[in-house]
Amino acid sequence: MDRADTPPSKPQHGAKTYRRLLSYALPHWPIFALAVFGFLLFSVMGVSLIAVTELLLDTVGSGIEETRGFLAKYVAAWFPGGVMPKETARWLIPLAMLSIIVLRACGNFIGSYGLAYVARAVIHSLRTELFAKIGQLPSAYFDRYTGAYLISKVSYNIEQVTNSITKAVKTLIRESFTTIGLLVYLLLVNWKLTLTFFVFAPIIAFIVRTVGKRFRKLSHRIQNTMGDVTHVTQEAINGYQVVRMYGGQKYENARFHTASDKNRQQFMKLVVANNGSVSVIQILVGLSTATIVWLALAPGMVESMTAGVFAAYIGAAASLAKPVRSLSEVFADIQKGIAAAESIFEVFDAPGEPKGGTAALPKPVYGAVTFDRLGFRYDESAPAVLTDISFAVEPGQTVALVGASGSGKSTLVSLLARFYEPTSGRILLDGVDISQVPLESLRRQISMVSQNIVLFNDTVYRNIAYGELEDATPEQVWRAIELAHATDFVDELPNGLDTALGDNAQMLSGGQRQRLAIARALLKDAPILILDEATSALDNESERAIQLALTEAMKDRTTFVIAHRLSTIESADRILVMEQGRIIESGNHAELLDQGGRYATLLQQQTAG
Repeated sequence: MDRADTPPSKPQHGAKTYRRLLSYALPHWPIFALAVFGFLLFSVMGVSLIAVTELLLDTVGSGIEETRGFLAKYVAAWFPGGVMPKETARWLIPLAMLSIIVLRACGNFIGSYGLAYVARAVIHSLRTELFAKIGQLPSAYFDRYTGAYLISKVSYNIEQVTNSITKAVKTLIRESFTTIGLLVYLLLVNWKLTLTFFVFAPIIAFIVRTVGKRFRKLSHRIQNTMGDVTHVTQEAINGYQVVRMYGGQKYENARFHTASDKNRQQFMKLVVANNGSVSVIQILVGLSTATIVWLALAPGMVESMTAGVFAAYIGAAASLAKPVRSLSEVFADIQKGIAAAESIFEVFDAPGEPKGGTAALPKPVYGAVTFDRLGFRYDESAPAVLTDISFAVEPGQTVALVGASGSGKSTLVSLLARFYEPTSGRILLDGVDISQVPLESLRRQISMVSQNIVLFNDTVYRNIAYGELEDATPEQVWRAIELAHATDFVDELPNGLDTALGDNAQMLSGGQRQRLAIARALLKDAPILILDEATSALDNESERAIQLALTEAMKDRTTFVIAHRLSTIESADRILVMEQGRIIESGNHAELLDQGGRYATLLQQQTAG
């Protein structure tokens, strides 16, 4: 399945991306520092526990003396004659081990809790910033990339970032401290033997670096294939009635199987790369440990070491395998997190809607609109959608746009609301170029009812008094409902205005949903009203009621009406007939009929129908 609807993922500099990701933790640096201290305590106590076994074994053997052993010379010096009595060691060593275990557990708790707190705070910041950024993206972005692609980022990609911050950072900090602590202990005990580990270190580093690039590349592929899975699922769920009516379940199952199988294949490649590299690193660590043992058994290498010191040394050397293995395993999570962060930052860095300039509209806004040689195309290489559109609308006039699908009607009113920016020309509102007006200020002057009805999973009241209208009183909402002729069914709802409508108000008919959308536009009471097939979902009786309401609502308001049924726009002050992005006829209903052109032909065809 081609991902023409998703942007190409270009791996960037991993360290730079990860630093940017971790920068979100800076506001929580005190807790992060506490977490690091906790993991440091955990690691130091882990190494200390291994070191204490030296005292334990020497106590069982020849005893703890100041002149023998690594720790013994520091511990025994506190006792007369430089020798720790075995009776003292009997209670002191267990107490020391218990204290170390308690401190280690406390360190792990402090580190884990602190890092989890910081990680969830970072994820919360990323998720809210991503959601806010999606709300600022221009319409062209949604034309290029599917909603499923963005949903996949908010859900799947964010979780990949979560793993790279929680599990990965926890392991990275804790096991790094443990590895460093063990190496320091080994160097202090016998630096000649310990140098063996550093012979293998460049090889391990090379493997980690090489495989890391592979991890990130595969992680990008996994994210894209996950977008495919989300895309197919969303389409099948949203179109379930069409799927069932036309027997498309088998086809959709096949599409989903293909998308899911591609995701599985990419994931298994990641598993192979991850486990293969971990296995090789384990072998190298084992080889270095075996080499140390071989060297230690050579004559003259360990004569100065007691049995307890030697056993503790070998134990510490063997213990290095676990943190090194964990570090090599966690690198896969970090790379997956980097790949996910890159895809999220890709959205963050995408240009948002142009905010406009600082020009102020007159107060009040009257609604005089001028289109001056307007041209538009969706892309530089795409054909022109609008060409040389010029006309003026006086305040309070109603302008109807008619024409075949694809003639540019909806695009024209979208440019007025600045969902898109014109390729050429300009639009003036009360003599002010709208590109120089702050975007929020411009849109406060426009109400819009689209043929694509959007109602939210909220109450009737909140769907009408939405966004900037949230302070509207129930009386004002009821007035808008009355104007939209929606009182008949709103009164019958279980809780009236407080009735929850559910997902996209599926409990309502198409006509009822559209009347609520009209009520929302009427409540806004903006000087410009756009009706894009606003009565398309209504039956004839409802449409007549709505037309009466809209006629009243359009008084003293500049209105743009896009209508397929020409009978609904006969009273418009001006009718523009569009074809292939150009205005080919202009006039009122009677004038266009007298011309006997395209409008007259369309009306004749509909009347005959």
